[in-house]
Amino acid sequence: MTFTTTALVGNRVLVTGTDFLGTEGKAVLDSSQWVAVNQRKQHKQATKDFDTAVEEFFAPLAEAADKAKAAIEGPVEDPITYVVIDDAVEGTQGRPAHVEKLTRDSVILRILEEDTSTTRLAWVADTLEVLAESQAPAPKPLAPTVAEATKK
Repeated sequence: MTFTTTALVGNRVLVTGTDFLGTEGKAVLDSSQWVAVNQRKQHKQATKDFDTAVEEFFAPLAEAADKAKAAIEGPVEDPITYVVIDDAVEGTQGRPAHVEKLTRDSVILRILEEDTSTTRLAWVADTLEVLAESQAPAPKPLAPTVAEATKK
């Protein structure tokens, strides 16, 4: 099973290839949703990287501010004079999961991009379809190596 993708203008992708049955075909898919999903994932990672860089950049200033605050507050209470029964826990704001239902074209592009099992792809006339998970053919076992074959 081999598939190739070629980006076209207007958020479209040409997919050509051979499915697990040996059927060859080609189709044009709409990549609008899949492009948007990937852009959101890239933006989220870039934001995380930016926040980390800002935190590292300002770390010396934050450390100096902590030292200044400690100098103003004076000596810390002797730990022998108290017992901590339960440590403080800072709350974090919860948020629901963001789940997006993919279109048929996006599912196919995801399979091709993430290199997941292309055995789930089958040409039906001039349309590339996704087999139900329970209908996907089992992967073929690898041929035994020479060492394995000679052990028998």
